Amino acid sequence: MQQVIYKSMMMHRHQQGATLIEVLVSMVLMAIIGLGAAYISGRTAVVHRDQNIHLHTVNQMRQQLEDSAECGGKAVGSHEVQIQVAGTTVNLNCVVSKGSYTVAAKDSTGGGVASSTVGGIKVDAATLAVKETDTFVPVKVVISP
Repeated sequence: MQQVIYKSMMMHRHQQGATLIEVLVSMVLMAIIGLGAAYISGRTAVVHRDQNIHLHTVNQMRQQLEDSAECGGKAVGSHEVQIQVAGTTVNLNCVVSKGSYTVAAKDSTGGGVASSTVGGIKVDAATLAVKETDTFVPVKVVISP
């Protein structure tokens, strides 16, 4: 019996190393894709953390405004208030200002309703703002009426 060679040796001689180059190119492409995915994942995590800090800061500031003794119940002027956000102390500027508003009340027919208040209604309005020197809060929040 005579052995028959399926492929000729000439064909093998010209293809040596072709699969190695293909594998190396595909590994480089996969590495680039993997690094891009890792970068995007890292940036997404940072943005998510910053959004959570911002949300907790706004919620704590609203709580401070609702608690009239902390900021709004103080005298007219500027005060410093501290809140806790994720276990970190955040310093806020609280500015209380006095405003006067005139209220015109109307009945169902569009006619004016007499008011017992003369000279307008006096209102104290508090404005809370995260200090610019605070580095923990990424977005400097200001809450005012």
